[in-house]
Amino acid sequence: MASAPVFGIRQIAVTAITAGLCLPLALFAIILVPIPGLPAASGFWIPAGFYFVMTLWFGVWGALGGHIATTIAMGYFFGYTLHIWMDGGLGDFIAPIVALVIFKLLRANPELKEKRDYAVWIVSVMIASLVCGLWVHTVHLLFGIITWPFWWVGVLTYFIGDTLAILIVGTPLLKTLTEYVKQSPMYIWK
Repeated sequence: MASAPVFGIRQIAVTAITAGLCLPLALFAIILVPIPGLPAASGFWIPAGFYFVMTLWFGVWGALGGHIATTIAMGYFFGYTLHIWMDGGLGDFIAPIVALVIFKLLRANPELKEKRDYAVWIVSVMIASLVCGLWVHTVHLLFGIITWPFWWVGVLTYFIGDTLAILIVGTPLLKTLTEYVKQSPMYIWK
């Protein structure tokens, strides 16, 4: 019996839907809560709440959609180099994968049925946000995009802004929609 394809129209659709949903949210977040002195930064990264959830549901394809949305959103702002687009986009690809790996290793349930599931969700989001904040702002620092004092500001605001957005936006999505999404053949927790 043949196994399902690893890459096909369904994977493209999940990635496209995630990117299409997250792109306007990324633009809105950058405009709504900008952080002066940090390129394309937001104090409340709304799309992360969606692409983290899409990654928990659909794996790497949800993370790829978040990466594409972030990269394109940052590309609309005059003066931002390809380095900034790709660094932020790569960070937004890495972060939900980190959360997914933690979730899988600790065998948490994306439906958030038990207190343990909530605890794993919160801890995985915090770890992923910190890892990504460190990644993005260390690369910016090493390339001379920001100075040392802004590195601290960047890491802290990234950690707080992403963590809050993911928990505020993502938690109700996981709690209310996972039951329906798990009927999809693309759902990775079967």
